[in-house]
Amino acid sequence: MFLRQYYWKLRTRRYPFVFIVFILTCILYFYNFYTTNSLDTVPSYKSKCNFEFAKHLIENMCSLNKENKDMIVGNICSDICDPKNLYEFYKNYRLSDCYVKPQDKDRQFFTESKSVLIYELQDKTENSDQNQPKKLVFKSSNKYYLDFDTHLDYDFRQKTILEQLEYLQNFIDSTLYTKFDIQIDKKYFQTWSNQYTKDPIDAVEQIKKSIQENNLNYYVKLFDTDNFDYYLDALKNSNKEKLSSFIQSFIILTSQDEYLFYRFYQKKPGALRIYGSCGHFYMVEYAQPLTYKVRFMNNINERKILALQFLDLFHNLDRTYLLHKNNNNSLQSQPVQMCDVKLDNFGLNHNGELRIIDTDMASSDSYLFSSRVCRTHDDCHFFDCKSFCDLESKRCIKKRINNNLQVLCEKIFDNNLNKKDGILTGVNFESNIHNEIMNKLDKCKRPGFYKNSDVPKLASDRLFRAFNVLLRDNGIKLENKQ
Repeated sequence: MFLRQYYWKLRTRRYPFVFIVFILTCILYFYNFYTTNSLDTVPSYKSKCNFEFAKHLIENMCSLNKENKDMIVGNICSDICDPKNLYEFYKNYRLSDCYVKPQDKDRQFFTESKSVLIYELQDKTENSDQNQPKKLVFKSSNKYYLDFDTHLDYDFRQKTILEQLEYLQNFIDSTLYTKFDIQIDKKYFQTWSNQYTKDPIDAVEQIKKSIQENNLNYYVKLFDTDNFDYYLDALKNSNKEKLSSFIQSFIILTSQDEYLFYRFYQKKPGALRIYGSCGHFYMVEYAQPLTYKVRFMNNINERKILALQFLDLFHNLDRTYLLHKNNNNSLQSQPVQMCDVKLDNFGLNHNGELRIIDTDMASSDSYLFSSRVCRTHDDCHFFDCKSFCDLESKRCIKKRINNNLQVLCEKIFDNNLNKKDGILTGVNFESNIHNEIMNKLDKCKRPGFYKNSDVPKLASDRLFRAFNVLLRDNGIKLENKQ
């Protein structure tokens, strides 16, 4: 209404220059809104899709595969790199969108390198499998395979099988310790390598058995990759070249934090499902970002279901995501801390299941504030994860003073910038539960301080149950599809 009135004032007073500026400003505003706020936009990538450059990236990767079949390893290479597909197809999926930026030669300090290619299912008839994802995402943190530094020696391929495996073990041990604060008993590898020396085939069968039976074996969690059969075949035939190719591919994939997160937590709720890999690219299910979806959710039950999914996911992040055995051989859990909680970083897959689509700021509890130097308490704030500064040692204490649930309430259930973007604040719930939901939300966001102390309390775990009871008040059920 305001724009319309202003428009007619300009026209009647005949300020042609101001009128033209006004029109141009409106055009630029709506263009900017359209290009940056599209519901289908992946927040991290706002450049227009360049199909030619996207195909160039695939062609570059596939050319390495063509030159040397054992250089580029991956269970989906044969489909992606099939010349008949013209590098646009993956099975019944066709390249439909992308978020990649060609190298800008005029910009000396160009840093954007992540590449995301979206493939869309072609057969959308009633006869198609309803459980089949309508879209898949092919992505990598670097554009080119050779952009990754694996730190492997030039003569690595000539090393013995056991030397290569020892290198792989050390890499996995280092990764588990630095990323998940998990330390592995080295006796596991020593026992297995001794068995491999005596009988390679029997040792390979032991690995297969471990994959089927032991979900808490962390070697198994990372070895159960898309290229596992390739790895087993290399071991079975004592093929040094194939094993070195597997190790190089394994290091390149697991050095990408998002792939490592999804692979390690593959069977946990919220983790994107991995469908395969080829070289440095990996294929995952598509989840549409929630960036602007919540704002237009007018159905109360739809909001309740989404809130319940978030509660279920965050409860799992606190209790079941990172399990390991302690010295007493009993299970111990460690929270996975989400330090950048916003709607942009979550999405819904084709079945309406909640997924984490940006894991850059997810960290294990003990790793989060380790060795962080500080002068003030603010120095110990890592996005949404906050800690205190020990002013004597000038180090952040290795403990978070807020928790995942509190940030969930602050940033997802509520939203200070726009209340309509808050899942619980964007609508009025039934009169018998609305005030109680708002009271619980306020307690969750501001749990207070301990008596006679400036140390803040954490949002109580009891609020998980309280929210669940209130949101299921009218018989709302959350199907456990995950």
